[in-house]
Amino acid sequence: MWSGDGITSLPPGMAGGRYRCRACRERLILKGTRPGAKVQPHFAHRGGDGCSKPEQEALLDAADEVVIRLREQIRALPGVTHCTTTSPGETITDPSGIPPAVLAQFGTTTVIIEAPTGALPPTEAIRHRVHAVHGAYDDAQHVWFLKRDLGQFSELSPHPVWLRGAKVLHQQVAPNEQQQAINAAGGHVYWLDGKVVLVPYGIYWFRHPVQHGQQWENWPNWRSDPREDWRISQPRPAPDAHTWGLVPIAFASLTRSRGTFRPADAHQVMDDLYTAQESRFNWRNQHARDQYNAPDKTLPAAEPRTEPAAQAPPPREADRRAGPDETTVPSMREPGPEPDAARPEQAGAAPSPAVPAQLAAPVIPPRPVTPPPVPTADPPPPPEAKVPAPRLWERLLRFRRRG
Repeated sequence: MWSGDGITSLPPGMAGGRYRCRACRERLILKGTRPGAKVQPHFAHRGGDGCSKPEQEALLDAADEVVIRLREQIRALPGVTHCTTTSPGETITDPSGIPPAVLAQFGTTTVIIEAPTGALPPTEAIRHRVHAVHGAYDDAQHVWFLKRDLGQFSELSPHPVWLRGAKVLHQQVAPNEQQQAINAAGGHVYWLDGKVVLVPYGIYWFRHPVQHGQQWENWPNWRSDPREDWRISQPRPAPDAHTWGLVPIAFASLTRSRGTFRPADAHQVMDDLYTAQESRFNWRNQHARDQYNAPDKTLPAAEPRTEPAAQAPPPREADRRAGPDETTVPSMREPGPEPDAARPEQAGAAPSPAVPAQLAAPVIPPRPVTPPPVPTADPPPPPEAKVPAPRLWERLLRFRRRG
């Protein structure tokens, strides 16, 4: 406990062995709670000696600092009526190794927020903590804010999705056993990255079944098998999800509606992904039927990237300008991939069958390796050498010879 959580109301001294060090498990003494004390309330080891496991004590103190900062961050959110710390299910003889949790009250909603550091504790310890929270706080939301480090974030390649007519890259993770246990027990697994919260949804990979009257092979301009697809499970990942995709939202948006604590902005994005999924499923199945009925005709091979206007969702509040206490989360976007027909053909290769021969681009000769020689004009003749005038003695010698 910390002084801000009511430590002054605890009995001073050893209190019958009530207080123990979480690192070395030795008994502690509560000092500084009596009237007129000259020191701040704190726990100390007996005899004034420090902890016999200073490295473990330093790790626990660092984890406590993370919880303290998160507690202050939660207290600053709008709609918070009460915020403190708690350790449900913790015992002196059998500690779980999980730092204290933040207990926050949002109107009539109670939220227990965990912020473990480093590697997650064993699965059994997590299940014990989840069951203890459900037993002590009925109908409370149990949220786990994890970190983007190697022990809690197994990152995969980005997952491309079509969202509101644009290609967006969502981060993708492989959930570990502990994270799946939290999700299966009804908890919420989020990743906290500064002022951005990453909310997961499930990704289940499958192959479309071949029905009678469908042709799924040799679709023009398709680089992959059109039967390969995925479906979303939301608002929480399903147990059979292969991986988890992550929707980034602003931390302040969790309590945008006072009296609640929920990632409403992320749920809206998941609804949009489900709408795009149904449109994609319908288009691919219909295109497979069209290929079967007219296999010799050139059919459009690019599935629609935008939903019909009637299905376009209204702009969400998060898309508007963020207030002074909010953070706008940019989406990682990249231009959509070009179809195969848009790529230039290789030299000597026949044009794609989806493009008529008369519309094929003309063949451009290759660029010369060296530039052609440029003719130059003949150089001008050198100037004639001037003959110097005869000197005086030469002229006198010539005149004498003549005489």
